[in-house]
Amino acid sequence: MKRLFLCCLTFLLAISLVACGTNGGSGDNSVTIMMENDLGTLDASLVTDGTGIGIIRAFTDGIYAMDEEGTLQLALAESEDISEDGLTYTYTLKDAYWSNGDPVTANDFVYAWHRAIDEKSEYAYLFGTSGANIKNAQDVMDNEGDSSTIGITAVDDKTLVIELDAPCAFLKTLLAFPTFFPLNESFVEQQGDDYSTSVSHLLSNGAYVLSEWEVGTKVVLVKNEDYYDADAVQIDSLTINLAQDQSAAALQFDNGELDYCIISSSLVDTYKDTDEYSTISNGFLWYLYVNFENEYLANENIRKGLSSAIDRVDLCDNILKDGSSPATGFVPSDLYTTSEGIDFASACGDLLETNEIDYDLEKAQAYIDAGLAELGVDEISLSLVYGTDESVDTVATYLEQALNALDGVTLTLTATQKQSRISNYQATGEFDLSLTRWGPDYEDPTTYLTLLEKSQWSNYNYGHYYNETYDELLASARVELDEETRDNELIEANTLAVSEVAIIPLFEQGQAVLTSSSLTGLIHTTNGYTYKYLKKS
Repeated sequence: MKRLFLCCLTFLLAISLVACGTNGGSGDNSVTIMMENDLGTLDASLVTDGTGIGIIRAFTDGIYAMDEEGTLQLALAESEDISEDGLTYTYTLKDAYWSNGDPVTANDFVYAWHRAIDEKSEYAYLFGTSGANIKNAQDVMDNEGDSSTIGITAVDDKTLVIELDAPCAFLKTLLAFPTFFPLNESFVEQQGDDYSTSVSHLLSNGAYVLSEWEVGTKVVLVKNEDYYDADAVQIDSLTINLAQDQSAAALQFDNGELDYCIISSSLVDTYKDTDEYSTISNGFLWYLYVNFENEYLANENIRKGLSSAIDRVDLCDNILKDGSSPATGFVPSDLYTTSEGIDFASACGDLLETNEIDYDLEKAQAYIDAGLAELGVDEISLSLVYGTDESVDTVATYLEQALNALDGVTLTLTATQKQSRISNYQATGEFDLSLTRWGPDYEDPTTYLTLLEKSQWSNYNYGHYYNETYDELLASARVELDEETRDNELIEANTLAVSEVAIIPLFEQGQAVLTSSSLTGLIHTTNGYTYKYLKKS
């Protein structure tokens, strides 16, 4: 299993240059942190937001989970056996228990997977050919078939067998994602529509038990004394403040009421020289979808010109100022390590520079002039859609100024909300350029690359990009078991998408954070936070 990017936020004892006091957070053996977003649901089958995913991972284990070094390890499973053809995985489960005293059984996984498909979870696609290749799952989802026919079987309470239609090189990392987590069938069915709506309607089998949940305000998790790995859990309670204003959080941090918080770009200059300040990559890649149904954007020179007019270094260093870095392709850095031990993005190289679509205003204008001549027009008008609820107003304004600097291009901004924007794309496909982001569902390049397949036109490939060779490369990589061959196919696919400007990569999103000198063990990867190994000195 590939080593995952790890940013383990461990700091030496120090006194802040700002009025940070002792930064003891909650004091005692408790930790208080903030998240800038609220959570949508704590139903593992249905969760889609990063905050909810992190909290679910804190109180629920799957077959795999992160260890203290940020590497995948067996969690609820005691052992695994993989068939030579890579199509059958057999897991023997540990002695583990739900917080109501019920043992965790193989049927808990079977029930949860069937439920995710039956409920048409947004992430149910991960069971099919775009993900795990679970036997018969794609056919069931395509034809609304019987979910009980998919390839997961509880041989007995302790033995779980997973069968695949084709090999999946990244199955283990998928099994660490909440959609693949177990659910206690009798409890969920007893709760009915109330399941996951409050603390009393949830169960834990993980490091913590959910003890409080004030919707839109906070959740409180306490150590699960009956957890099979309870000795690894070093704190008594964890409070996560939800949807907290970053300026207010910084003040609470200064007053010693928070152990960890995210701060906005406007606060970076205040804290950047303190020992508590650092930046992390949150895994999100921001990019522009270009609509290939648009006459102007179907022209490759126009797309190249737009890409070359954007100074990504200036955007990251002087506008964002939060640790964000210029994108170099469609797959961000620190997501996946190749079979040769090289970060995938590094192995691809700077694809914008390679394909001469990095920042160069003179070159950008030449592309635009060539495109206008090919189109037989003197000027084009385009609209850029962005979400006011995604904190990218300054980025949208920056892009507006950059693209309007091109002779022959008039760009206007259209503000909207994320969900209405996506619904419109999927229903009508009516847009020119769209400022959007994607965060990894799992630690493999395909979590990004599959977004540009033709099969995703109605789901995520909003711009209707299509290249037969691209789709063939991904189809082959899905079932390829030789790691080097598979890596080369994915590198080729990433290179092809960028060379054709299937999307316009912008930046890998960072976050500026403050961490108490007394807090260690907060593990952050491009796929989110792990709270199990928190320690307080």
